[in-house]
Amino acid sequence: MGDWKEWSEWLKEGYYISYIKDGVRFYEHIIARDLAHYEIDWFEDINPGAESGPHVYEPLEITKGYDEKTNLNMIWQLIFGIKGQAYIYLELPTDTHRHGIPKVPKPSANMREVSHFEEWMSPFYEPSFITEHFMMREDLYNINWSAYNPEATVIRDLRLNLFIAKMITERIGEESQGVVTASSTRWSEILDKLAKRVIPHRPLTLMPVRAPAVAAR
Repeated sequence: MGDWKEWSEWLKEGYYISYIKDGVRFYEHIIARDLAHYEIDWFEDINPGAESGPHVYEPLEITKGYDEKTNLNMIWQLIFGIKGQAYIYLELPTDTHRHGIPKVPKPSANMREVSHFEEWMSPFYEPSFITEHFMMREDLYNINWSAYNPEATVIRDLRLNLFIAKMITERIGEESQGVVTASSTRWSEILDKLAKRVIPHRPLTLMPVRAPAVAAR
């Protein structure tokens, strides 16, 4: 579990990536990258045993998606650190809770210690990749954040420390039901090698992984 200074964890220019959207795997090439850094003061004080949120931090919004005319896309790789003894929950997309287990998909009054992040997992000054998420339009352009106070005193100084790799990617092509289609002839050979795993690339998990609450017998 590396911290934000472990640059091997960050996606970089020249890397190949892929992701699945609506059952189709898209392959892209990172052609530009920049680093963004935000520090968020939590939206309000949180009383003992109380929940705050969900809140949307409006500046943290990816504004561009795939453009067919330019064949370019934009993806953000995000990690965050925490200052304060709260439980942090997030929804990405903003109507989909993340990180629950099948029978306890979301926190409740009876079960708070599920699907949450804490300061020890990702400290404010050493954010870890355990908090890694990816943002991309159209579905993943913003995040809902919530916090819960498990302490006996009011939490007044909760903060999040965000690092973002903002990437511009070029669409190489797609793979659907075993058939690959390149975005242009210059990508045909590369796409074929990527699909056959001859050339390495990083598959990204954009949407949450779901599992049934009842096991199959």
